[in-house]
Amino acid sequence: MTQEQNELILIAIVPEPLKDDVVDSLMAASFLSGFSLSKIQGFSQEHNHYNLSEQVEGYRDFYRFEILHKAGDSAFLVRLLGASSSGNNIRYWVSHLVESGVV
Repeated sequence: MTQEQNELILIAIVPEPLKDDVVDSLMAASFLSGFSLSKIQGFSQEHNHYNLSEQVEGYRDFYRFEILHKAGDSAFLVRLLGASSSGNNIRYWVSHLVESGVV
């Protein structure tokens, strides 16, 4: 078990069309050692921004990024994500990391 002091995890929910831009931005960030990415299905009570097939299916496809980072890099990381989005399209949250390690 290891934990560096002040480690945080940022979770970002990214619309499908923005995935490649976010990946490129994160890969270019020298302060990150890496990140995780998974495809998810997002459900919402507000379907007015869904296309017709999404309204029928009831969800929209997104990508979930999980980014472990130091607390001092959070603000820059959020700005980096914002630069990949053309208008408040990326939801995110940051949480303290209790423990991390490799077993």
